[in-house]
Amino acid sequence: MNLGKSQRLLVFTASIALLAGLTTGCGGGNSGGKEPAASPGASATGSSSQSAESGGDPVKIKFAGWGDPSEKEVFTKLLKGFEEKYPTIKVEYLHIPADYVGKMNTILAGGDAPDVFYVPDGDFGRWVSQGLLHPIEDLVNGSSIDTGDMWESGLIRYRYDGAVNGQGPLYALPKDIGPTVLYYNKDLFTKMNVPFPSADTPMTFEQLLDTAKKLTIEENGKVKQYGMGPIWWEGFVLGNGGAFLSDDRREFLGNGTAAVEALQFAADLSNQHKVVPNAAALKDMNDSQMFQTGRLAMMITGRWMVPEFRKLAFDWDVAPLPVNKWAGWSGSVGLGIYSKSKHIEAAYKLVEYLGGPEGQKEQSLMGFAIPSFKSMAATDVFLQPGQKPEHAEVFIKAAENEVPGPWTNLPNAKWFDMLSQGLAPMWEGKKSAADVLNDLKPKIDAAIKEGNPAVFK
Repeated sequence: MNLGKSQRLLVFTASIALLAGLTTGCGGGNSGGKEPAASPGASATGSSSQSAESGGDPVKIKFAGWGDPSEKEVFTKLLKGFEEKYPTIKVEYLHIPADYVGKMNTILAGGDAPDVFYVPDGDFGRWVSQGLLHPIEDLVNGSSIDTGDMWESGLIRYRYDGAVNGQGPLYALPKDIGPTVLYYNKDLFTKMNVPFPSADTPMTFEQLLDTAKKLTIEENGKVKQYGMGPIWWEGFVLGNGGAFLSDDRREFLGNGTAAVEALQFAADLSNQHKVVPNAAALKDMNDSQMFQTGRLAMMITGRWMVPEFRKLAFDWDVAPLPVNKWAGWSGSVGLGIYSKSKHIEAAYKLVEYLGGPEGQKEQSLMGFAIPSFKSMAATDVFLQPGQKPEHAEVFIKAAENEVPGPWTNLPNAKWFDMLSQGLAPMWEGKKSAADVLNDLKPKIDAAIKEGNPAVFK
């Protein structure tokens, strides 16, 4: 999964958008609370008009996804392999390189969507609650997919029980999982005589601040080199023991002490300590560009940046998120089946192929994703010895400890969009984290109840 291009998933960069004026997410507008509609003409085990494996008349299905040219090339290859394995199934590939979610919303509203399509985890709740996805639990259980070998945090975000995400039957299979980690410029660390971050033990907040200060260079009152990139604050909250929602998903807890402390620390890194670029500094160059040009010593991002960073002239590596302990969030894109598909069996065969060992291997070899299967992640298919990063195992440990982002917890994620946007005064240094979050709590609680009525039944 190339999270940098995943539309809804990029809501995590709301803080960066507020800091830098970047337009990244495709959030908001989620309408939850509806019971999932039954798939017309299809049972949970499928109702294809022919056998998907052999015999019968040829069936043509459509598959939609996004991705840069390299991903498109890989999936074109995968689809060719699929058709060779299942000669009675032909696949039409709809590649949507830009505004995927916006265009899919239009297609889904038209009632004639592709049989199989990418489901960003941040849009899953809205789509499944609107009855747009076919349940696949029985299909998975009756297939070759070994869910016991898959990352639980990858599977759980595609479950839905009619009220909340994260429990109930499966409605999509993970295409991948994208842990977030700390990237660092080894050449800058060496040049400034700063020890490399540990690949085994996350830095504490205090250690992060100390390291970032040592790597920040200021000349004539202007910062020339920043020690740390923009903070992906959700992970800071989780790493500090904070929470966003109550266990029953009915109440916002983001104004709790642990969450407030983490967010205030994150804001202070830019406003008080000047080790993280603010909105003005990021106006002409984003964090990835600053890292690639040597103006940023450390930054947080996911596995999806590996192929691009492998082209860099300087040495770099990865370390755990600097959030006090192994914690944080991972991203993912799922493979879902349209609830109105007339070829459920054939569609699931494609989901099984792309989300199974064949598809996972080809995607992992590209370098931008960790496989959905734990056993495959522990092999050279993913670790790729001899290529950067040296400590690729950091991604595996991160996948074991990171959870789905908070925007995946409820079908209607308006509450999270409200939180992201409402933090602006804190990032700008105009109000404290405590004041901002206390002001937001009643508004967010109301948004949770209004947008997710099924949770309160």
